Amino acid sequence: MMTRSTKHAFGRPRNSGFTLIEIMVTLLILALLTLIAYPSFMQSVRKSNRTDAHTALTRAASNLERFFGTNGTYTTDTSRLRLAMDAGTAYSDNRHYVITVAAGATGIGSSYVVSATAKPGDMQTGDTGCTGLTVDSLGRRTPDPVSSRCW
Repeated sequence: MMTRSTKHAFGRPRNSGFTLIEIMVTLLILALLTLIAYPSFMQSVRKSNRTDAHTALTRAASNLERFFGTNGTYTTDTSRLRLAMDAGTAYSDNRHYVITVAAGATGIGSSYVVSATAKPGDMQTGDTGCTGLTVDSLGRRTPDPVSSRCW
């Protein structure tokens, strides 16, 4: 019984498998795709995490209005607003944002401003232009939802 071996152009037997060059080209292509796709992926993740701030701001504003209806004044005490708390600091549900309440232009008795600021060290600090979001007692949002991509 005679077996035939496949011969390379130079007379050497051809081994099955990949050459180092083929592997290196494949790795280069993968690295380039990763380099292009990763920033876009991270921006999409940050955008989806912004909903954490939107939810917390909406909840805080709703609870402030409920508090006003009961007490005739607003409060800056975030512990009374049914938000996630840790060591006296209010956070959004997924803890990407720190939530604060301050008196509005006419004082805490009749107005408020709720702010969501990206937590230091969190990936949301890289969300350019959208690290701080606010809602006031008149429903105004900043950054401006019309000219900004943050809302």
